[in-house]
Amino acid sequence: MERLQARLGEPEKAWGWARREIWEASERHLGVTLPADYKAFMDVYGPGTLDGYLYLDRPTCLMTPGELEEYWSLDSWREARKGSEDLYPFPFHPDPGGLIRWGHDEHGGEYYFLASGSDPDNWEIVVGSESAEWYRTNGTFTEFLTRCFDGLDRPPFMPRSWPEAGARYDPFNS
Repeated sequence: MERLQARLGEPEKAWGWARREIWEASERHLGVTLPADYKAFMDVYGPGTLDGYLYLDRPTCLMTPGELEEYWSLDSWREARKGSEDLYPFPFHPDPGGLIRWGHDEHGGEYYFLASGSDPDNWEIVVGSESAEWYRTNGTFTEFLTRCFDGLDRPPFMPRSWPEAGARYDPFNS
């Protein structure tokens, strides 16, 4: 987290405190604990975009059960997969070991945690392209982002021009 913060600098809009009750409600709804570094990053930077390319989001307030279902739902991916299961090699949450989305990019790529295993801090990162290409890698959320910035670990379908030198994190207006 420190290396990523050093690269991104201080957030323009400081969220400043952990949203424990929001995370607890989301985790109760999902039935799993989310990775600690993901929650820590999102608590510091809040919802926003990395260099206008990678969009990161998280709940910003307590939600009703229906709102939580809509927020965390992957029903559109489940529907897209019907009849084309061979293009989608991973289950989607709430199926055991299923994908939980944490971001998307400007080209239609989707970014997930592969929620397999009991320790969320050891979950793999999976990226799916708009054309159902898949990339899977080890490491935490912040390690993955840092390796992308360093050009060391990135999906082959991710633009080589991203991130640009001096990339920043721009928070969404709330």
